[in-house]
Amino acid sequence: MYRQLFFWTFLFLIPSLAMSQTWGQAQNSKTATLDVYWFTSVPFIYEEQGQLKGLEYDLLMEFTEYLKETRGVKLSIRWVEAESFHSILDIMKNPEKPNILGASAFSITEDRKQYLKFSEAYLPDITVLVTGQGTPIARTYQELKEMLDGRVAVTIKGTNYENLLRNLKDQLNIDFETLHIHSDQNILDNIAEDENRFGFIDLPIYLMLIKKGGDLTRQNLYNVRGTGYGVTMPKSSDWQTPFNQFLSDPRYHEKVGLIISRYLGAELYEFIENLYGGTEIGTSILTKEKELQLALIKNANLKLQKDRNVKRVLILGITFVSIFLGVIGFLFFKNRRNTRLLVMQKDQIEEQQNDIRQKNEQLMNRNMQLIALNEEKNVLMKVFAHDLRSPLGHIIGLSDFLNAHAEQMSEEDKELLTQIGTGAKRINQMISKILDVEVAEGARSIVLREQVDITQITQDIVSRYRAAAAQKSIEIESTHRHGDQTIETDHMLLFLVLENLVSNAVKFSNANTRVRLETDRQEGAVLFKVCDQGPGFSEEDRSLLFNRFQKLSAKPTGGEQSIGLGLSIVKKYVGDLGGKVWLETPNGTGSTFIVSLPV
Repeated sequence: MYRQLFFWTFLFLIPSLAMSQTWGQAQNSKTATLDVYWFTSVPFIYEEQGQLKGLEYDLLMEFTEYLKETRGVKLSIRWVEAESFHSILDIMKNPEKPNILGASAFSITEDRKQYLKFSEAYLPDITVLVTGQGTPIARTYQELKEMLDGRVAVTIKGTNYENLLRNLKDQLNIDFETLHIHSDQNILDNIAEDENRFGFIDLPIYLMLIKKGGDLTRQNLYNVRGTGYGVTMPKSSDWQTPFNQFLSDPRYHEKVGLIISRYLGAELYEFIENLYGGTEIGTSILTKEKELQLALIKNANLKLQKDRNVKRVLILGITFVSIFLGVIGFLFFKNRRNTRLLVMQKDQIEEQQNDIRQKNEQLMNRNMQLIALNEEKNVLMKVFAHDLRSPLGHIIGLSDFLNAHAEQMSEEDKELLTQIGTGAKRINQMISKILDVEVAEGARSIVLREQVDITQITQDIVSRYRAAAAQKSIEIESTHRHGDQTIETDHMLLFLVLENLVSNAVKFSNANTRVRLETDRQEGAVLFKVCDQGPGFSEEDRSLLFNRFQKLSAKPTGGEQSIGLGLSIVKKYVGDLGGKVWLETPNGTGSTFIVSLPV
């Protein structure tokens, strides 16, 4: 009887022990089962058509392969869907067994480490502040406070997003309401429903929205760098050890990168990896946003061209079929009626010829429309091309400057530097070839009114051209003669105006001269003056000064290229800003361009 009791007790305990294995027990038995509690968090883990997907799902499945190959342990995973994001934390805090993990894009924080364990970070954790569509970008914390006062913050209870909102409220003393949504809802979708909403979201999720054409606003003042994303487990669990060994194993590190790239895209994954160790997070994110937006524009143009080609083929096909059917009909009636309907056939032939002429006219009209649309596309591309010339010229100038001081560089570094300069010059030549005359006569620019720091914008421009000026032994400086340091205008357009003028001043000035960028305030206007000691302008030059593609008598002093479009662009942008631009030539030497913008 005792033997039977022992036998049945042993059979009952075997499944229980197998279901509650620690890592230490798994190494002895060479088999184990893990219960992974998950909740939807796209693209980390989610369900699609009844099948689990996501980078954390693939990561854990790769972990099972790692244990089988390196430790000889056969690991089975049971996927248990939790009620909410917060419920997973409660399960980890009060575990009933040691063989459980949690997966739902958990950020590693010191608070959570008090009651549970994390694996090592498998992906950097950067969180950004996002506001509704059309919201302006705050330049200062005071502007951000005024913007967010009275608005509604969207978050998920128990998440790091909620903690960041609480810190934001305390730090800036902001009065806003908080809308808690369910864990399976998307924060960005809720923000997009109302322009008065805002909230924190992970950088990868935000960049994927921008890549798909989303139009929310990221506030650059708040970019929070965390420890990273990790898999959670109870405080008493020993499964942290093998999982961390899996993440650090060089043979599997590349596989982990490929898994993350599969869901974020290789480009975004590499960007986030490199960004995490950098110092200028805000600037890097702004650059990536611009790249993604330009890629969207390029894809839209390619789709537009493809649609045009399809339409053209359809039109030609319909015309061909119509003509073919007409000829068949003509031959059919000719054979049927022969002599008796000769006159009628003649009328039919004339009618068909008229129909063909009309269709040809329609084709010509359609072709003209397509040409007009293509011209509009070319104008847009050429405006972009011209705006790229200045930063590209900057790269060329820096490259030449470094080449001139490359004595201590290795031959390999010199070769790379030469390739950079050559490539930049080649791109500059290509841009020059595609510039179009319509850039100076295009539609009125959209002017975004914002507070612009005058001192900052002038210092930025002077810093940008300091290397190019030094290469030609030209001294460049900025001075300010007024107290008010800000003006309400469009930052981008003002920057392009001053950049073109300073670029010309450096380009046409001789060695051992000076270029000055001055600001002053007179009678309700802010004056920007770009002064040089160059050759100046003749009377004939002054009459042609702001004409498009107008090359004047002065020539660049350092062999630079000039296509005569910069000053026409300056005049257009100054007009869009509601200001005026003119030339003064004091004492017949040098030149001073003055831009007057209303306060």
